[in-house]
Amino acid sequence: MKSKIVVPVLGVALVALFGLTAKACENIQGGPVHSTEEFRAHVRATARAGEDTYRALSPAPAKEPYASRQGSSSCVDDFGFDDTGVSRDEPILTWDLDFAADDDYRAALASLRATWRKDGRTVEKVDNGIATTLDDGIRVTLHLDYYDGEPELRAEGTCMRYRHNYGDAYDYMYDDNGDGKIDEYERPN
Repeated sequence: MKSKIVVPVLGVALVALFGLTAKACENIQGGPVHSTEEFRAHVRATARAGEDTYRALSPAPAKEPYASRQGSSSCVDDFGFDDTGVSRDEPILTWDLDFAADDDYRAALASLRATWRKDGRTVEKVDNGIATTLDDGIRVTLHLDYYDGEPELRAEGTCMRYRHNYGDAYDYMYDDNGDGKIDEYERPN
């Protein structure tokens, strides 16, 4: 009688162990491999999170939002896990904020903190600013830039592995308008 119970339990435990081992290997490699279209959607969501925050600032910055793109030195394949045709990127976009008066940054910081808390977000204090992480893993930070001390808004997506189709390599660094594709005028020379 005991063996009728033990054998199936051991079988289930063995299958569960194999599943957990496979999942652990996938995490060590950098997570699942997504499609290029999923990565494009992630870039669009990251840009939208930053732009929405930019528009929510009160008082508003003096100029229209324009994001600069940055590469991530931490989102790399150090150990050679990625197959041919698999890339990984972490979209990082920053907006320089040009407020009309010096006190406007502190007022915008307080206003954004209140808005995020009202929305149920956890607000984290960072050097000279605040940050929150959205439900999709995008981290938004309003702070004074480390180098020049000027106000900056930063939106960081998560590091994502994706498989690009033949002829469909997507380099978000050239996607100037953040629409998920490299338009003719955005192509590098």
